[in-house]
Amino acid sequence: MGNEYVITGGGPVGLWTAIQIKKRMPDADITIYERYQDYKRAHVLKLENISMLLYAKPRRDAVEKAFFNEVFGSNLRKTFWQAVGGKSVFIRTNALEHALKTYVEALDIPINYARINSPKELISKHPNCQHFIAADGAHSALRQAIMGDDAVKNFPLQYVVEIKYEAQVQTRPLSTTDQYKTNKLMSSMAFEYVGKEKNGQTPVSLRLFIDEATYNALPEASFKAPLRLDDTRLPENLRNDIATYMGVRAAEAGEILLPQSEKISKLTLSLYRAKKFAASHENCNWYLVGDAAMGVPYFRSLNAGLLIGSQLGYILTQDNLSNNAKINAYNACRPLDVAWEFTAASMKNAALCGYDQFRKISSAVPWEFVKWDKKDQKTFKKFQP
Repeated sequence: MGNEYVITGGGPVGLWTAIQIKKRMPDADITIYERYQDYKRAHVLKLENISMLLYAKPRRDAVEKAFFNEVFGSNLRKTFWQAVGGKSVFIRTNALEHALKTYVEALDIPINYARINSPKELISKHPNCQHFIAADGAHSALRQAIMGDDAVKNFPLQYVVEIKYEAQVQTRPLSTTDQYKTNKLMSSMAFEYVGKEKNGQTPVSLRLFIDEATYNALPEASFKAPLRLDDTRLPENLRNDIATYMGVRAAEAGEILLPQSEKISKLTLSLYRAKKFAASHENCNWYLVGDAAMGVPYFRSLNAGLLIGSQLGYILTQDNLSNNAKINAYNACRPLDVAWEFTAASMKNAALCGYDQFRKISSAVPWEFVKWDKKDQKTFKKFQP
C-alpha cells in the first residue's frame, strides 16, 4: 500500500509528524506505536509559534482551531502574527502531548501501546508498508539497527544540573534584574523556567551551568533516577548555589516548595546529528525525526523536531516522487536543517559564555551597585532545602 505509514514513538514529534501526513493525505493509513500509555515527563518546554507553522499544512477546521487554542490560546491567524514577532509559550510536556493526542484521535489515527524492538518486528506487522518513521528518541533503537553504532556525531557544549520541582499554588519568574543579582551570588550561572499553574501547582525548572569537576563529582542522576535536595552526595558549592537561588525565589516570588517534588538530574548539553536522516533497509524507506535525527540544546530540540516533522510530512505526500527520491529529498534537507539549528545553538552558547564571564567580573569590581544587600542575603539563607 503506497499510502501506509508506520511511526514508532508517540511523543510530541511523532504525533505531530502523523498529523502533518494525515492533513496532506486524508486517505493515508497511519499507525503509531508508543511504548508508554502515560507520558512520563511533565517538565516545562519553550514552544516557539513558528515551529508549528513553518512547512506545516493549515486546514483551518474546528479540530485545528481547538488545538491552537489549547496550545497557544489563540487561533491560527493570531498565532501566525505572534510568530512573526518571535512569540513563544512555556508549556508542560504532558499538556502538549495531551493536545496532540486529542488532535490525532480526531483524525482517526490509531496509537498502539507496545514496545518495538527492531525493524524486523515492524516489517512483520506491516508487510506491505514502504515508509517507516523512527521518532523513538535520542537513543533510537531503530536508528542503531538501520544505520549502525556510528550513525551519530556528537558535539558537547556545556555541563548542566537541572532542578525540576512543583511550587504550591501560583508563582512567578524573577525579574531579569533579580536573576542577574542572584547569579552574582553563585559560583555557577543559573536560569529559570516557570510554567503555568494547574491544579494548585506550578512547575519550575532551574538549570545550573557547572564546571566539569563539579559534574564529575556528582553521582549519576537522570530524570528517571533523580537526586533530592537533601542528598549528601551533592558537592558543597552546588548545594550552596541551589539553596541561594531557591532562597531568592522563596523570598522574592513568595514561592513555597511542594515537599519531595524536586528532581535533580545532570546532563551534558550537546549538539548531535545523525549522518543521514533517511535510508533504505530491507527494501523499505526508513526516516528519522525528532531526537532520533538530531538534538539541539537551549529548548531548540523540540522546535527543531517539529520543523523537520513538517518537512517530512510534505516530502512523503508528494506523489510525483519515487521512494528513492523521497529518501534523497529528505537527506538533502538535512545539511540545511543542521546548519541552521547548530548555528543558532552555537550562537546561544557563545552568548551564555559571555554572560557568565560578565557576571563573574562585575561581581568582583569594587564599584558594583546592581546587587543584593546584606540584609536581603540573610533573608535568602533562611531557605532550607
